[in-house]
Amino acid sequence: MLTEYQLQTRLIAILFLLSAITMALLGFQNFRYGLYELVYPACLLSVLYLGVSAYARFTGEARYIKQTCFWVSITALSLMLLNSLEFAEEIKHWIFPLGLLSYITLSNRQASLLNAFIASVFSLILLLNSGLMSALNFSTTYLLFISLASTYAQLHQKRSRSLVELEIHDPLTNAYNFRHLEDTLKKETCRADRTGKPLSLVAIEIDYFPQISDTHGASHTQTLVIRVAETLRAMIRAGDSDYYDGKHLSYLLLPCTPSEGVLVIAERIRRTIEESSWPVIDTITVSLGCTTYEPSGTESNQEANAIKLINDTHIGLLESQKNGHNRVSLHNHQA
Repeated sequence: MLTEYQLQTRLIAILFLLSAITMALLGFQNFRYGLYELVYPACLLSVLYLGVSAYARFTGEARYIKQTCFWVSITALSLMLLNSLEFAEEIKHWIFPLGLLSYITLSNRQASLLNAFIASVFSLILLLNSGLMSALNFSTTYLLFISLASTYAQLHQKRSRSLVELEIHDPLTNAYNFRHLEDTLKKETCRADRTGKPLSLVAIEIDYFPQISDTHGASHTQTLVIRVAETLRAMIRAGDSDYYDGKHLSYLLLPCTPSEGVLVIAERIRRTIEESSWPVIDTITVSLGCTTYEPSGTESNQEANAIKLINDTHIGLLESQKNGHNRVSLHNHQA
């Protein structure tokens, strides 16, 4: 399944391809009507748009696509401005695809500034070359056009943010899901290697969870899981993050936390949950498994590090459960 970023990159590739075809057709029309001075810039723009389309479609993650789109937009606008001094009426039709592309490929702020500049400058050029009515007609049409494009872009960005949030959160607890934990661990171990600061991970499981679920039923157990997740979220520090695997395990990711620190935090969590009163069942206890990633100072396999960290917390958790539950165990990761 394609990610949101990949879908957006595909959309950019398609839009730039359509723009390239449009500019090629405009170049052909200019050639037919004898406007040879406009054939070359139209062909150049067609080649530029085609190049961006190919880059977005065929170059892996296309990580520099935003920067590429920005500089291509600036280049295209400069080319249009140079030719608008002599062919204002013809060039004004070239502006609309650029305005639409800007709201799809640039940030909303960049696109708004670019289009405000376009509307002002081209209205002035048309006023000087073709008169007041032509300038008013263009400015009114273009402002309406970019207003619609801006509204659509904002709605699309809001929807995309909502989809991303849904994709990375567990629907029951609102904690981050396990898949996001795996992705975050790769980034955080890479950051730990760069900064030289340790990274700790905690796995938490309610003791005798299957028996509690069988005794009290799934709906009551879900209420308990939600309350535990809220308690964990309230106890973590700024910069820490909480995760839930959708079954029975919770995780806490603690950047810049050494072994001694994670043991203190885990013990505080264990004691708080043991001393609190809970719905469905009056008291519960938890077992916790901890591990700490000590960076080696050299770049290593981040995916392997992430898997090892998760496995080590599971080993620590099993040690806590084998030793009688309601315990904290540390199983250190060796880089």
